[in-house]
Amino acid sequence: MPGYRTRTPRVHLLAGLNGAGKTTYARRLEADLPAVRFTLDEWMLRLHELRYDDPIYPELAESCKSLIWDTALQVLRARVDVVLDWNQWSRKRRREWATRAIQAGFEPVLHYIRVPLDTAIAHATIRNADGQVYAHVLDAAAVKHLASIFEEPGEDEGLKIRVIGD
Repeated sequence: MPGYRTRTPRVHLLAGLNGAGKTTYARRLEADLPAVRFTLDEWMLRLHELRYDDPIYPELAESCKSLIWDTALQVLRARVDVVLDWNQWSRKRRREWATRAIQAGFEPVLHYIRVPLDTAIAHATIRNADGQVYAHVLDAAAVKHLASIFEEPGEDEGLKIRVIGD
């Protein structure tokens, strides 16, 4: 079939501080690859209108990720890459999603958007001021707190890692 993609589709995972620019980068990947982007914040805010720190958010987010994954599998089977735009902030989470991709027969690629904490805070502040509808509002204290639990990706995780930024 002419134009039929022969390489194995990829599952693009993102990691970085909150405010690092992961969704901006995901949009660029979506256009450049091409790929289909699934941004958890957009889905959650449209479906549930909850802040990330709401007590029921984690349970609903897991349900939403499950629905996104089911849809992403359909896209991958059509031989199109997908971008899972939610923070793979911990080794455990990266391992979980990379394993899902591999078990389904697809190649995971981790994109680590590395920026200094001050840059992440500045990005979050600008995003808040811009009033982006489908992005969570994060103040400096929230970005700092989330940065304190972020686990930087390492070569020892066995993932193909693309570092973006400094």
